Amino acid sequence: MTRTRVLLLATLPLLVACGAENDPPPHAGAMADASASAGGAEREATLGPFLAAHWTLPIAPQGDAPADWSPLEADLDPAACGTCHPKQFAEWQGSLHAGAFSPGFAGQLIEGGLSRPRALRDCQRCHAPLAEQLPVTAQGKPSPHYDAALRSQGLACAVCHVREQRRFGPPRRADAAPLPATLPHGGFEVRDEYQQSRFCAPCHQFFDTAGVNGKPIENTFFEWQQSPQAAEGQSCQSCHMPGRAHLWRGIHDPEMVRGAVQVHFESEGEGDEVRATLRLTSHGVGHRLPTYVTPRIYLEVWQEDGAGRELTDTQRRFTIGRKVDFRQRREIFDTRIAPGESAELVYRAPRAATAQSVVGRVTVAPDFHYRGVFENYLPTLTDPEARRLIETALHRSERSRYVLQQERHPL
Repeated sequence: MTRTRVLLLATLPLLVACGAENDPPPHAGAMADASASAGGAEREATLGPFLAAHWTLPIAPQGDAPADWSPLEADLDPAACGTCHPKQFAEWQGSLHAGAFSPGFAGQLIEGGLSRPRALRDCQRCHAPLAEQLPVTAQGKPSPHYDAALRSQGLACAVCHVREQRRFGPPRRADAAPLPATLPHGGFEVRDEYQQSRFCAPCHQFFDTAGVNGKPIENTFFEWQQSPQAAEGQSCQSCHMPGRAHLWRGIHDPEMVRGAVQVHFESEGEGDEVRATLRLTSHGVGHRLPTYVTPRIYLEVWQEDGAGRELTDTQRRFTIGRKVDFRQRREIFDTRIAPGESAELVYRAPRAATAQSVVGRVTVAPDFHYRGVFENYLPTLTDPEARRLIETALHRSERSRYVLQQERHPL
């Protein structure tokens, strides 16, 4: 039976913001410090021998290519891969994987806590993990393998598909055209792991840490393991790489979210009271919604006058998400929705004198946490390039917010 969280706003008016939601969040480095180490028994058992070795992070230098390879065959730049894989390259270019070395991330690596060599390597372990993308060695010295242009490519093709100049990929589809007799870079080695959810776990599951309140800061893989989707044989790739598309769409994509949830809004105006219920049900998400601490989803109901203006003091809000105080390592709230569950805002309020309608709205803020980080971080910066990058990141985080659904009912 579906479990529903209900907020009775008439009796709990002080909970509408779900805690001190506007408190300045910590520097993003606090999130990095809370992440798991790259190793551990739990990680090894989950990934298996091939993936545990494949995802040793940071990824070791690729080394010299065979002498008979052309420069194009040996090139790790995604554009080089796009010469033979134009569809995958075009899809990747618009993905968050391609943007993993984002302005917000890059700016923090220039000035502040993340600019220290160890922190820089730890954070790039998931954002730009190739040895060729790392400017410093484990000893903090300049790296002889570093390629500044490749670093800005984020999760480049080679991050998933290249190790020691060997190329790897999933089994070919049954309907794929026959391969030519001679292939660039000696072809590729087939691994079924590319079709399995555990392939994604090294960056989307924090292993071997207690986390906060007994939950890892990122727990997506284990959430999926407990989901109906996993029981039905759906993998991470089923939703985030449909038809093997290199898109990795998620909470930033309104259409994908609309296809994975149901919104129900009902209302009535009776006498001097307005009653409404706004419910969000997660039916197609194979993990908690949202799975990470960064996004927020808001359920909001308010009254409007005949001109469509919101009436003062009539709005009520319920926040869906997880808020963690990283300084004190404590969980402030966790109202995320498990697969198949719902969050519900029950609205009971006096009818305003000029109220003509009641409105229900679901809003998604994919970058809520980072927006707060950038706002807090910006006044402390002295480096001009770091400031430019963080300002860009702040604008991006503000623009990523969108209305998932809104309905207006006459009273």
